[in-house]
Amino acid sequence: MPDERPLISRVGFGSGTMIAQGYGQVDEDAARGAVEAAYRAGVRFYDTAHFYGSGRSEAIVGEILQGRRDQVRLCTKGGVRYTDPTNLLTLVCDSSYDALRRFMEESLTRLRTDHVDVYLLHQFDPALTPEQQMENLQRLKDEGLARDVGFCNFGAEASRRALATGIPTAVEYSFSLLDHRYLHELSDAGARGALRITYGSFVHGLLSENFAEDHEFEPDDWRGRSRREGRSGTSGNVFFAGDAFAANVAIARRLRAVADSLGISLAAFVLALTVRRPYSDVALFGSRTAAEVEDGLRGLPLALDYATLARAGEILASANRPAENLLGL
Repeated sequence: MPDERPLISRVGFGSGTMIAQGYGQVDEDAARGAVEAAYRAGVRFYDTAHFYGSGRSEAIVGEILQGRRDQVRLCTKGGVRYTDPTNLLTLVCDSSYDALRRFMEESLTRLRTDHVDVYLLHQFDPALTPEQQMENLQRLKDEGLARDVGFCNFGAEASRRALATGIPTAVEYSFSLLDHRYLHELSDAGARGALRITYGSFVHGLLSENFAEDHEFEPDDWRGRSRREGRSGTSGNVFFAGDAFAANVAIARRLRAVADSLGISLAAFVLALTVRRPYSDVALFGSRTAAEVEDGLRGLPLALDYATLARAGEILASANRPAENLLGL
């Protein structure tokens, strides 16, 4: 059995689902337990953002990791905010230097640190060129507030221009067993030596929860709105809208049968497969409780034989992956 340390070094705790708006009711005590469980299991990379839970995600991460700062890498994101925190459709971008400086100061206060290891623009700001946005990040780096800087969710042209400045040393994109839309952007960043972070390993719960085709989401859960209304501005909605939800539930059910034969959960199997893919340096996994963290990491030490990988590959080959890049310029 291989040592799980090399694999656990390739996963990071994604704190968006534990506390962010749009995923139903939030239990902050459970969220604290999730961060603590991740640390005790050996996870040392933590990804959060200024607008997750209107700052509550950063505050919880900072609280639990206080006193452990020199043992972890902290990644947070800025440049976006909600004009109305109760309405996910009121998201606005502002990557001006003054705005980023304010975002950064607030994030550092909540994270209880004087710098972050990675600071990313959360989305492309159409009011500024990619070059201007990178220059604003460079100023934060020059001030010692971030060691690595970069961006999330830039489209192909914006990514190309941003990387050409030589400033970004990290990028973050959606990637999963069902989502290969940004392989080119990840490959380009990797070729330049940038840290490649990927989110959405569980496809917003599709590859971790036990959904039925007629599942009813909570009223404030964006996944339910995507099912009802189609596109709603959220990059993950392509997996929930229309016929996609039922098709992906069927894929998950077949993968769960393989996981059952290994004695692990679907989430554990999916994360074990994901970190073995060569497209990221850190694959984020989102969990809302300590039990979910422990369960999700359980597959990392397993040796997955050829037959198991072939079965998974056959199932995933039938998936109708989205081709449309919905993000950025």
